[in-house]
Amino acid sequence: MKRFFIYLKRTVWILFAFIAGYFFIAAILSFISTKTQKLDCVKTEQIFISSNGIHLDIVVPVKYLKKSFMDNLQVQDGVRYISFGWGDKEFYINTPTWGDLTFSTAFKALFLKSETAMHIVFYKTSYVQWKKIDLCEIQLENLNSFIESTFQKDKKKKFIKIGVSGYTKNDYFFEAHGSFSFYKTCNVWVNEALKKANIETSIWSPFVYGILYHIEK
Repeated sequence: MKRFFIYLKRTVWILFAFIAGYFFIAAILSFISTKTQKLDCVKTEQIFISSNGIHLDIVVPVKYLKKSFMDNLQVQDGVRYISFGWGDKEFYINTPTWGDLTFSTAFKALFLKSETAMHIVFYKTSYVQWKKIDLCEIQLENLNSFIESTFQKDKKKKFIKIGVSGYTKNDYFFEAHGSFSFYKTCNVWVNEALKKANIETSIWSPFVYGILYHIEK
């Protein structure tokens, strides 16, 4: 019994050290900026970042999306903006609110290889809470290419829509590439998208604060 408690104590300390180290490294790397290339272009376009305090989405005006991309998303009439989010498929579908979160869902998402999904939301108007990012045409093209490449496609090159209801009548889920983990979170996906677009952001930021810090500074 004594040996059991010794092992238990060691396990608790290892777990505590892992969690503390994770948050410490995240805090450091979140505030270190990426190095961007100097582009000879005029930043005349804008995208947005939306946040619920824990999760970030990329919001793109529909006028910046290719027709083939729009057709794949089955965009509704009157929609002016589309938000894109990436994350664990089971988490997305089974956790419409934080009150629905279970230990099993969280553990699987963070530590086990799992399927992922793209979550898109249609908006007819913008919101003042969104954070604006100015960018030029080549940056926008790279961003859109990154977003589109995250969607899984069938043999006909169509996005694979997941047959479940969204949180509202204006949002949908699609099959996505990649696997969610404590290292690659939904916010890391947003951070990678900004890197692809040559937008200054965090080296690595699993939480919202690092990305928002670079947008707002």
